[in-house]
Amino acid sequence: MLIKFLRSSFASQYVALVFMALMLWFPAFLHPEIPAQPDAFSPVYNVLFPFLSASPLIATIIAFLLVIVQAFYFNAILASNQLIGRVASAGAFVFVLLFSLSPAQTTMYPLLLALPFILASIHLFFNMFDEKNNETYIFNAAFQISLASLLYFPSIILFFWLFTSLFILRITSLREWIIPFVGLITPYFFLATLYFMMNVLFAKAAAYASLPSMISFDLKWPGITSLVLLALIIVIAVQSFQIVSSPGVDRNIAIRKKKAIMNALFFISLLMNVYQMKSIEQNALYLVPFAVYISFSYMVVKKYFWPQLFLLLLIFLSLFNHFLMFLK
Repeated sequence: MLIKFLRSSFASQYVALVFMALMLWFPAFLHPEIPAQPDAFSPVYNVLFPFLSASPLIATIIAFLLVIVQAFYFNAILASNQLIGRVASAGAFVFVLLFSLSPAQTTMYPLLLALPFILASIHLFFNMFDEKNNETYIFNAAFQISLASLLYFPSIILFFWLFTSLFILRITSLREWIIPFVGLITPYFFLATLYFMMNVLFAKAAAYASLPSMISFDLKWPGITSLVLLALIIVIAVQSFQIVSSPGVDRNIAIRKKKAIMNALFFISLLMNVYQMKSIEQNALYLVPFAVYISFSYMVVKKYFWPQLFLLLLIFLSLFNHFLMFLK
């Protein structure tokens, strides 16, 4: 059984994970796409874009490696916070699957580059529950989110998530609520200094006047196959949330706090979809809390039939979505 396999300690788990990732990304290697176009508000991605777009194949390979590395980092975060077993690979497997669902995700795009910093901020918040002095954690979390916004500007909205998480963790000190602003400003202070030395500070600042043009509620919906996949993911996520909210699992207060932090991330990340990208799939930060719920549920589920059936269906539909181009 696949779920039992992901809960166990076998080297073959990682072979299966990489094999699945290669299968999902294989069409992208054959027909690599140019990375997502930059906007005026993500300066680091703007610097990287000319190098990435010079060779779409190399950019796709880098994107693939980023997904694999981030999957193992995500798995380590869950394992260190007792959300999965220390030898389990469920977190990495689910992460790779959710961030390789459609062709729009098997290319280079800003969110993919920003994800390591967002994952780092999640890890920091998960660790705060057991700490008495959280000032360094709070600054680092804000700093990571600020860095993420230099690559993927909509990440800036995660400051609402940051303050929501402070409320969830019952951190009430005024000093600790001021610290995030320092973390936010620090990377932008150095960026402003660089722009000032280059004599482009005012021109760059004026560019932000066009920010409202990037906001639109006319969402760029994907094709029918991707929409079916999205519906299936929602079903799996709801089922997983019900499993992890059962009385036997929900008894641990630390787990409840971490779930609440993920709930906040889910609702706030939905706001990113109004930021215009090539596809809403490239704004899909909500897949991170989904991956947490699903991975955790696979560790505690007792009846495997429906979760396993949905997981296998998701894998096969994802493969169909990628290889559909060869049938046209």
